[in-house]
Amino acid sequence: MQRFWYHSPVRFYKTIEELEDMTNPQNTQFFGTPNAPYPLEVNEYHRFLIPDYQNEIESEDLELWLIGETETQIACQFGVGDNKLTRITFISFESLHGRFEIRSGGETLFYSNCVRFLESTDDCGRKYIRIATKHYYNRNLFTFYGDDYDWMITNLPAYCMGIFDIDEDVDIAKNGSNSIINDAWIEENVSYEFDLKGDNNILTFLSVHSTNNEFYIDGTKRVRKEKPEAEEFSAKVVMKFANQKDSYGMNIFLDEKVIFADVMKQVLGNELKTIIYAFSGVDAIKA
Repeated sequence: MQRFWYHSPVRFYKTIEELEDMTNPQNTQFFGTPNAPYPLEVNEYHRFLIPDYQNEIESEDLELWLIGETETQIACQFGVGDNKLTRITFISFESLHGRFEIRSGGETLFYSNCVRFLESTDDCGRKYIRIATKHYYNRNLFTFYGDDYDWMITNLPAYCMGIFDIDEDVDIAKNGSNSIINDAWIEENVSYEFDLKGDNNILTFLSVHSTNNEFYIDGTKRVRKEKPEAEEFSAKVVMKFANQKDSYGMNIFLDEKVIFADVMKQVLGNELKTIIYAFSGVDAIKA
């Protein structure tokens, strides 16, 4: 039985039965099964929040494992408050696929749908877009202990295909035999092509999270211009987003280093050329 809508392309449940429950529409999608794992960008941070439902833990000694052809421990960092697991941040430097398991003392506490870490760069050098958003839509379902805990950051299977346009609203008046512009409003729009493959979890994620005032694509603050809808038998959908501006008319950027400051340290001895990812369970070092 489906207890609540879980608006996330990667979802963590307490039991395997909840993942395999076909009465839950979110489990009957193309992505997230062993034959079609959800794509996650390799060499990138991913942060997901854990719903505030049956998320109590007895110990903070947690580990993240990817269960596929082999079992691989993944470098990760957990957010815990009031003996509840509230978030998980992870990164993989290898192309792997399988199902996540969050373990404590050898016991599995949470299971995820299937994922695949991959390099998404296409022949033209485009990569999957990166989404950052705050969970404002349901404060009863997620627990917050400060601004650092309410960000969700990951990639979505979509590319920027170079499609952009301008919306305008121009107030034109007559001045003798001429027309003059009294006032004008313009807004810059960028469109992205999403490779859905029938996964409505991506559409519902976009529908919900793009209503947040804090919504970023590839580090730039944007707002959704249209409701995402996939046509029947269509594997792709194009969505339009508008750039948000500051008081000087400049695009607004997001500094992910501030958000992820708790999960990495930089080595000062070699002029910041090495980053140590200070995760629990596994230490990951990237030069």
